[in-house]
Amino acid sequence: MTLIAKLRDRIAGDRLTRNIGWYGLAEAIVRVSRLVTTILLARLLLPTEFGIAAIALTASELIRVLASNGIGQTIIRARDDELAAVCATAQRAIRLVTVAIIVLHVVVGIVLAYAYARPELVVMTTLLGCAFLVMPFGDVRYFLVMRTQRMRAIAAVTASQVIADNALTAIFALSGFGAWAIVLPKLLTAPIWLAGVRRVAPPAPVHTGDTRPLASMFSFAGPLLVSEVLAVVRGQGDKLIVGAMLGIEALGIYYFAYNAGLGLSLSLTNALSTSLYPHLAEVAHQRNELVARFDRALRKSVAVIAGLIALQAAATFLYVPLVFSQKWAFATPLVALLCLSAVAKPLGDAAVQLLRAAGRTSDEARAAAIFTAMQLGALAIALTSSLTAGIIALTAVALTFQVAFALWARHRVMGPADRAAATEGAPA
Repeated sequence: MTLIAKLRDRIAGDRLTRNIGWYGLAEAIVRVSRLVTTILLARLLLPTEFGIAAIALTASELIRVLASNGIGQTIIRARDDELAAVCATAQRAIRLVTVAIIVLHVVVGIVLAYAYARPELVVMTTLLGCAFLVMPFGDVRYFLVMRTQRMRAIAAVTASQVIADNALTAIFALSGFGAWAIVLPKLLTAPIWLAGVRRVAPPAPVHTGDTRPLASMFSFAGPLLVSEVLAVVRGQGDKLIVGAMLGIEALGIYYFAYNAGLGLSLSLTNALSTSLYPHLAEVAHQRNELVARFDRALRKSVAVIAGLIALQAAATFLYVPLVFSQKWAFATPLVALLCLSAVAKPLGDAAVQLLRAAGRTSDEARAAAIFTAMQLGALAIALTSSLTAGIIALTAVALTFQVAFALWARHRVMGPADRAAATEGAPA
C-alpha cells in the first residue's frame, strides 16, 4: 500500500471516529435534557395524564417504524451515476409512506379512543401523525447529508429538535396543559427538523429521465423494514414477557435495570450505527474495500465502544447505589448483567451496517428473525426460574449471537475468491 493510500485510510478512520464522537455527544445532550424534563413532569403531571400521553406516544412509536424503511439507505449507497434517479424514486416512495403513516395514526387513534373510552386519543394520535408531514420535504436531503458523512450537521439538527421538544414540554407542563404538554411539542418541533435539514443539505439532484420502479427500491428496503420491526419487537417484547410472567413488581425492577444499565450503551451504539453505514456505503460497490473498512472499524471504533460498555458494567456496583440511592442497590447485579448483554452489540450493529452496505438486507432480516426468537424464547424459558435467571439467559444469547452473527456477515460479504485467498494465505 502506498504512503498516499495509507494517509487516506488514516484520514477516513479519523473521520469515522469524529462522526461517532459528534453523534455520541448529541445523544448525550438529548438524554440529559430528557432526564431534566422527566423529573419536572413527574412533579407536575398526574399518573392519569402520564398514562394517556404514554398510550398515544407508544402507538406513534410503533407506527414510526414504517419511517425506518430503508429508502434512505438506498440513497446513501447509490452510485454517483444513479443518484439522481434513486432520489427521484425515493421521493415518490416517501410520499406513499407518509400517507400510510398518517392514516394509520388516525385509525389507531380511533381504536384506542374506543378501547380506553378517551376521545382525546383520536386528536392526540392524529396530531402525532401530522408531525410526519415534513418527511416528503426533508427526508431526501437528510439522507444526502448522511451520504456525505457530515454527522456533525446531522447531530446538531437532531439535538436542536429534541432539546426544543423538551423545553416546550416543560413550558406547557408549567402552564397546566396536562398530557398535551408531552404530545403537542412533537408536532410543533417538526418544522425545526425540516428547517435544519434544508439549511445544511444540498438540493436533491435534478432527474429528468425515467425513475426507477418502486418495486426495485422496496426489494432492498422491504427486508430492512422487517429487521427494524423485529428490533422493536425485541426492544418491547422482553418487557411484555417479564410483566406477563412475573407481574408488575418484577417488571418495574427489570425496567429500572434496563434503563440504568443500557442508557449510555445505547447512546454509543446508536452513534456507531448512524456513523458507520455512510462510511461503509461510500465503497458499497467495491467489495474488497468494503470488507477492509469494516475490519478497520472493528479495530478502531467497535472495540473501543465495547470496552467502554464493559467498563460501565464493572462500574455499576459503584454508581447504582450512589446515583439511584440505596433502595435500588439490590438491583445492581441485574444492571451489571444487562450492561454485559450490550458488550457485543457494537459488533452486531457493525455487521448489520456491513450487510446493508453490501445490499444483503434479506440476510439481515433472516438473522434478525433468528435473534428475536432465540432471545425472547430464552428469556421466557428462564423466567420460569427467576428474574435473574431470565436476564442471565438474555445476556448469554445476546453475547454469543452477536459475535457469531458478525463472523457470518463478514463471510457472506466476502466473495468465494476472497475466501479462497484468505484460506490459501493462512498458516498451515
